[in-house]
Amino acid sequence: MVPAEGSRQEAIKKTIARFFSGKRYKDSSFSWLVCVLSAVCNAISLGFALSFGVLFPEFIEYFDETRERAAFVGSATLGMLWFASPLAGYLFDRFGCRLTTLLGGLLCMVSLVATSFVQSLNLMYVTHSLVLGLGACFIYNSCYLVIGQYFHQRLSTATGIVALGASLGVLYNGPLLQMLLDSLGWRASLRSMTAAYGLICILSLAFNPNVEKKETTDSNLQNAEKADEEEGKKGISLYCSVWTFPTFTTVVISLVFGSFGMYIPYIILVMFSEEIDVTAVDASRLFIFIGFASSVGRLVTGRLCNETTVNPVYIYQISMLMACLATFLLAISSKYWHLIVFSAAYGFSDGIFITSQCYILLSCVDVKRRTASFAINNMFYSVAAAAGGPIAGLMADKTGNYVHSFYMTGGTLLVAFLIPFALVFITCKKSRVHPIDVEEAQVRQEPIKVTNINTEQRLEKTKESAT
Repeated sequence: MVPAEGSRQEAIKKTIARFFSGKRYKDSSFSWLVCVLSAVCNAISLGFALSFGVLFPEFIEYFDETRERAAFVGSATLGMLWFASPLAGYLFDRFGCRLTTLLGGLLCMVSLVATSFVQSLNLMYVTHSLVLGLGACFIYNSCYLVIGQYFHQRLSTATGIVALGASLGVLYNGPLLQMLLDSLGWRASLRSMTAAYGLICILSLAFNPNVEKKETTDSNLQNAEKADEEEGKKGISLYCSVWTFPTFTTVVISLVFGSFGMYIPYIILVMFSEEIDVTAVDASRLFIFIGFASSVGRLVTGRLCNETTVNPVYIYQISMLMACLATFLLAISSKYWHLIVFSAAYGFSDGIFITSQCYILLSCVDVKRRTASFAINNMFYSVAAAAGGPIAGLMADKTGNYVHSFYMTGGTLLVAFLIPFALVFITCKKSRVHPIDVEEAQVRQEPIKVTNINTEQRLEKTKESAT
């Protein structure tokens, strides 16, 4: 009996060791498990950050502050969520997705507990905006970058599923926060949310960083991939080189305008609803419509981007145009059903926006530059996202309503829609606006040294030259 007991314990130890340090393979069944867990982590973290609009009126009333200063708490959180992406990228490359996500979850728990004790809005800028934003940044980047590690053939579908998590988070976080506020108050509500981030810490243990390709029989391919990984550790030169990709550069410029306007309605929607005599409870339910429509948009976009005949840049532009028109219409809304229509349209455009931009950033550069592409974009993205809410709040304080803020938001989204058309002139041919096609066009112009494409394309190019 003793040997049998010992063998069982040994088997358990081996199973645990394999779970934490064993090899995993791309596009495997375990990859889909990681994808689902990443979606759950994204739902908790980003969903809570995007539901700040429910807390917004509470902070204005409790601290007796202006809309501009109260809005900056939520905007700065979103800004930090993306601004610290280079640091998150470094931690991801250096320590792996598991430790980065775990650290992010712990920071968010510390932030919520500390924020629940603050006595001024100034301290909340540190405990909530800075610390929570930093923790959420680590979680957000890890959730998408780990998908790049675990998927190759179904990358766009997996990206759509992870992006779906955030919209589902908005769907339930808004009503949940309102229910907690009504029954517990905002301080106890924040403490209650620490349990959700504790769940993230537990789920992050499944993010095994030891990922390999299935059936990699070509030794040249394996050697080239290893060379890519070594080259990917060169640091700042690698981060600077992403600007040589036209699609990346153009889309990032567009995203600066898009991120400025895209998150303003999330912050001021509840406050605007109350100004047109909609109760806070009914206003918080609008996040259900936003979350549901966004979920549909993310799934549809993930499926569309997997089609080689579909240009993801055009899909991204559609989201900007839809959000622009929805925001212009919000400015003239006066009834609750108007807000429902806006929420559905805006939520759908948000789902397309998030999924298409993440897929473009992961696919418009080669494998070794994916972390750099994601991190550099998010840093610029963050500055614009953080500025949107306070500027809209300042305009509302000066004019007495949010109408001009919505027109300003719609205008910036329209600019974001127009900028990617520059790719038509940069590449000279409309057929080369697809992220991958743009880079392949560059390669065909470089007969000696092949760069800016992934490993498989580079090897194929080499074999053709040898023939």
